[in-house]
Amino acid sequence: MNTAVGEKERQTKSKAIPAEHLIPAVKNMLDEGRTATFRIRGRSMRPFLEDCRDRVILAPCDGAGVKPGDAVLAEINPGVYVFHRVVSHTGDTVTLRGDGNVYGTESCHPSHVIGRATGFLRKGRSCPDSTSGVKWRLYSFLWPSSSFLRRIFLAFHRRIILRWFPSRIKS
Repeated sequence: MNTAVGEKERQTKSKAIPAEHLIPAVKNMLDEGRTATFRIRGRSMRPFLEDCRDRVILAPCDGAGVKPGDAVLAEINPGVYVFHRVVSHTGDTVTLRGDGNVYGTESCHPSHVIGRATGFLRKGRSCPDSTSGVKWRLYSFLWPSSSFLRRIFLAFHRRIILRWFPSRIKS
């Protein structure tokens, strides 16, 4: 099958589901011990994950077992969900920050962590990038925790990469 036709066919079969309906369905799947895959919405995990382009594969997880560097789906307030990276986990607080966020962090109770990412389907690929793979671990190690450096890298991404290579983002 022609890949352009295949992509067009996939796009027509996808359906946008509001988060208030999607997240409970994802939570039910994870509670049953299954994995869930859904398309990322929002820009808070830029530059690695792009809005409406990339998908995340979530697995069940015990919120008490999350560690810094894990990418998780969590409920930070009733009905408010984020997919961010764990910055720290101390006692009854899990602190989260999106890779594309310079200063802001969110926090939640470990029991509000819904699932942990095990892989990502980026740029329309069918083979996932595993969170235990070299690519994700290297990216996680190299992505700055310093707000100053993060601000510089994100500005470069916005001003250079997104303007000069827009096809890399939409792929």
